[in-house]
Amino acid sequence: MKVDFRKTTFQTSCTRVADHPKDGLPAVLLVGRTNVGKSTLINALASSKLAFSSKKAGKTKLLNYFLVDSKLYLVDSPGYGSTAYATMNTIFFAGMMEDYVKDPSLKTIVLLLDLRRDLGKDDQEFLSYLQNTGKRMILVLTKTDQMNQSALHKAKKVAEGLGFDEVLLSDLKPASLEKIRGAIARAALETR
Repeated sequence: MKVDFRKTTFQTSCTRVADHPKDGLPAVLLVGRTNVGKSTLINALASSKLAFSSKKAGKTKLLNYFLVDSKLYLVDSPGYGSTAYATMNTIFFAGMMEDYVKDPSLKTIVLLLDLRRDLGKDDQEFLSYLQNTGKRMILVLTKTDQMNQSALHKAKKVAEGLGFDEVLLSDLKPASLEKIRGAIARAALETR
């Protein structure tokens, strides 16, 4: 089933499973540290400025649903880690994630990591939490266009050891975006 992301539209924002779309379409959740590039990736995949992205961390505060070709939802989530918005958002984020990962419509979790920096304690704890959800997981390494070859090689080695179903690079170039689109569509629409 072809999904090209050309007909991607914003649908709703919410915090509770009870408020999520109830049309039975599968969902793919994008998660990652604050300012890792989740909203930027959604905009690049859709070739449109749909998700609000900012240089200031912590702007996304809700689960934002984007309907892709009337076949699946791409869900932008708040980032984890420190922001100017303090620890109450961290507690809120944890509760929202615990509630959402139990939703049967959620088929895949896409974790975005910027491996120009080493994995911190909160990265490792969140990664461990995700691995225990039982959901299919895809890792997307962001900002790879800002890495030299040595750093990129090191990042790939780290990524290979993290236990994801698939590891992709995002330099926001057409070929990389097409691979990410394909991986998201397969993960959301194929039964495991």
